[in-house]
Amino acid sequence: MKLMDYPFYRLTAFLILGILVQYFLHLSFDFWSVASAICFTICLLAYFIKAFSSFSKLLFTGFVLLFFTGLGGLMLSLKSSIKSDEHYTYLVKKGEDAMVEIQLLEQLSSNSYNHRFYAMVQRINDQPTNGKVLVLFKRSDSVAFKAGHTLLVYDDINDASNGRNPGDFNYMEYLEGIDVYGQIYVDKPRILSIDFRASSLPWYVRYRNKLLQELENSNLSRDSRSLVEALVLGQRQNVDPTITQNFRDAGVIHILALSGLHVGILLLILQFCLKWLKRWPYGIWIQTIVILVLLWCFALLTGMSPSILRAVTMFSFVAIGMNIKRNRSVFHSLTISAFCLLIYDPRLLFQVGFQLSYTAVLAIVLLQPLFMRLFPRIKYWLPNKMVQIFAVTLAAQIGVAPLSVYYFHQLPLAFLVGNLVLLFVLPLILALSLSYIALLQLGGPVTYLGDLLNLIFESIISFVSYISSFKGFVLKDLYLRLDQLILIYVLILSMVLFVSPVLRRSRRERFKIQRANYGLHVALIALICLVGLDAIFDYKSENSFMVLHQSRGSAVAISNSQHSQLLVYFPSMDKERRENSLTRLKQIQTFRDTQLVVDSLPAMIKYQEIPLVIIDESTAHTKTESREPILLISNSPKINLDKVITTLEPKLIISDGSNYRNFVERWKVTCEQRGVDFINTYEAGAIDLLQY
Repeated sequence: MKLMDYPFYRLTAFLILGILVQYFLHLSFDFWSVASAICFTICLLAYFIKAFSSFSKLLFTGFVLLFFTGLGGLMLSLKSSIKSDEHYTYLVKKGEDAMVEIQLLEQLSSNSYNHRFYAMVQRINDQPTNGKVLVLFKRSDSVAFKAGHTLLVYDDINDASNGRNPGDFNYMEYLEGIDVYGQIYVDKPRILSIDFRASSLPWYVRYRNKLLQELENSNLSRDSRSLVEALVLGQRQNVDPTITQNFRDAGVIHILALSGLHVGILLLILQFCLKWLKRWPYGIWIQTIVILVLLWCFALLTGMSPSILRAVTMFSFVAIGMNIKRNRSVFHSLTISAFCLLIYDPRLLFQVGFQLSYTAVLAIVLLQPLFMRLFPRIKYWLPNKMVQIFAVTLAAQIGVAPLSVYYFHQLPLAFLVGNLVLLFVLPLILALSLSYIALLQLGGPVTYLGDLLNLIFESIISFVSYISSFKGFVLKDLYLRLDQLILIYVLILSMVLFVSPVLRRSRRERFKIQRANYGLHVALIALICLVGLDAIFDYKSENSFMVLHQSRGSAVAISNSQHSQLLVYFPSMDKERRENSLTRLKQIQTFRDTQLVVDSLPAMIKYQEIPLVIIDESTAHTKTESREPILLISNSPKINLDKVITTLEPKLIISDGSNYRNFVERWKVTCEQRGVDFINTYEAGAIDLLQY
């Protein structure tokens, strides 16, 4: 069977093409509606007029593919703009305080500074509204909120970070992809009333909260309980941050993140436990239906989080395909599941979890059989399983490694050791954890099972901590451009297509030499393009003189193709926040592949005849010799800006992220009155003064 003979391959490919066209070109909804209607009409005409002629078949096929291209663009355009008339973005101005009533829906993992929730905005200034928002509470406030709490706060809804510095993660774009259009930093004194309305939550969320409460009262230790909550219920907020970081450094963080891996293992466990159903008449279909019902019950148990919905949908089709046992059924199942998910929400294509899930599964399906052909046949069960896990781990890591470097800029090399052990015991852990929760519900004896789980989880935590202690096995500060990412995947896929017919599972021969196919040609072209583009980008020399956006501090970057300077002033930061800020600033795109020096920010900088004068809370200024300097206002100084403009005669005034918002608004008005350009990094992000 040829690869593209299966129609869903082509339909999915052209659906993705339409999504990508809309994502980059931002065409109107009307354009896609008209284009899709025209394509659909031509398809009908081609089908009913001379339906058996070669020309009509060709015309029908071509416009069906174009119709699905239009459908992809239409669905993305619709999903990106759909909001009800009562959505809170129409009723409140970003940055303005208002009476906001919110109900907490889902607790997220806490970061170093904040507890985080998704919440529904129910009222603004006593006017009913809707729409999801990200809510952040300071960890220092020690507030003990959970899903179901309703709060009345007097605060402002603002935008999340939109990648204000070059290379920063665009958090605002990510949130909008899951229909979250703002965030609220809630200070404890601004909370006017608190109420708990558990009945307003979906029944499956209430049931999950009941399970969480029962686990809290069980004989599991704190760390064991938090890992059970993460592995089975998808709740990672109680996992110790040190444990999370150790799992990340060891390359096994996916064990904690409830996703396709856990659903896939659960599918295999269910198939093993329910194989006796195959003895019945129509037993294969009965088993499939029971498995699908149990998988979706598991999704309800975890609170129907987007990652689990995606994973359960994917493996529901895989379960059907595995029971059908047709050739290439796994590829078919993955394609159909991706098609359905993208029709439902085309924005999934740009979510990291979606990309990692499908890339990992495809890599396992393509590469694991090739790796197994390289190993001799092993008769004994345990060594054979260890080899299979090794092959699966290596295949998945090769598949997701380019994406991991592209998004997270690091690559843990200890993943083989960690995954070889943890993937082997993960089915046992899941089975024991689910059994423990079931016994809690039935009122059965759980003491011995709880002690066993404590022992297992303590051993796992110690093992992962030991692996993560080898810091040299974590490669950090790795970067890939989008063109490099695409070419690397083209190279990998081409080599797989070339090697697949060459490798043979034979005791006498491991390789069968044959004429090179087009896979080798494409791989060589991709390799040449990789080397050539890298040389071109290395040759390009671009100087930059940038004022960066930094909250509660100021930062200026000066760089060329070889050397860079980061000049910072953080007067109000503690040691931990300062280190985190420096780490983030060092990763901006301007500093990559250069020698970086970090120094303190002086009162005046002059680079390529451009003078930058810094005004902060402790600096006195007189008229400079430089004509029309650029002023950077930092850390909310109490100044008479009108007098400063008269004295220094600047051509541009910049306010960075260290200033109070009300000060910034006042300075903006003064600049407009005096006819001086004013830029706020909160809105404009980093500013390259060489291009101003």
